[in-house]
Amino acid sequence: MLSTGFDKKISRQVRKMENRLRFEVQDDFGCFVYPDERFAPFLDEFDDLLNTYQSGEMNDKRYITELNRLIRKEPDFIDLHAHLSFALLEQDKPKKALDAALAGLAAGNRLIPESFSGVIECGYVENRPYLRAMQGAMLAYVRLRRHKDAAALIDKMLACNPNDNQGSRYLLGSEVLRAGGKERAANIFDEYADDYPPYCYELALLHILNKEWVKAATALRHGFIANSYIAEMLCGNFHPQPLAIWHGTNFAEPEMAANYIEMYGELWFRHPDALAFVRWLFNHSSIMTERALLMKCSEDLFSERNFDVRGQIIDRQRCLLTGIDHRLSTEIVKKVKNRQGQEIWPWMHTFGWSVV
Repeated sequence: MLSTGFDKKISRQVRKMENRLRFEVQDDFGCFVYPDERFAPFLDEFDDLLNTYQSGEMNDKRYITELNRLIRKEPDFIDLHAHLSFALLEQDKPKKALDAALAGLAAGNRLIPESFSGVIECGYVENRPYLRAMQGAMLAYVRLRRHKDAAALIDKMLACNPNDNQGSRYLLGSEVLRAGGKERAANIFDEYADDYPPYCYELALLHILNKEWVKAATALRHGFIANSYIAEMLCGNFHPQPLAIWHGTNFAEPEMAANYIEMYGELWFRHPDALAFVRWLFNHSSIMTERALLMKCSEDLFSERNFDVRGQIIDRQRCLLTGIDHRLSTEIVKKVKNRQGQEIWPWMHTFGWSVV
């Protein structure tokens, strides 16, 4: 049977639809599909652009210009929007970065059925551009201090990609706290503080805001061990040098401290009593003794190569860590009398402040 003109028109429309960016759903999983016929040439050009830029052969201005050129040619190539967002964040242009990321998300969102409530996991390579665009938007919200928007988007990111390859859970608590959700923030800090040192400090700050000084002291003591550089920066040393110790993870290093203070230090610096408390506790003789014992473990791990000996050091370290509880905090967090006989919190002495 000969094809009619109508049949040919339908066939062309079907081919055109199949050649577009699609979102396919199977059970509770969703996946974007970039047809090779349409997107392969752009992928090659994009890869060449990234290689040229990352090799240092192209400056930021030209890189952004080229990204915008490719976006005009293929606005559905979500990774272009995501990388443009990251480039603009590097230039400290969060508003423009947000616009770029949201444009990429719009290209994907229009394809996702309203009824879809499944996951869009990072394990599928073609989902990663969409997840990167979400990350770009989230980081822009953080920079813009749009904490409610940032928290809402992080919740969506975690729902889409529960494995959280991007580590967005490590920003959620701080954003929720600054959006006013103290109770939820406390739960998040409690859940992840053992893995992420800044959350020890965030939990301490939350307790300080609630005037729960003993709880704040215990949280800070954990923070001092997990990343002492954050405490140094809160005490006024904004450029701490790495110590000759075994850090164990990059979360324990000075760069992590600098990133945390840059992103979330503002709330600390709005509360001088919080900074005074950190400085007092960090330099308290009992806490310095506690820190020294654990510092000795980190120093030994820095140079020890014998596997069995390292195991013994780690066991000793764990034993010391389990001793960080409210007992010592309760013992030292007490009001004292000044020369005038007034009872004051000891950390207020530097400022000559009375009890509040």
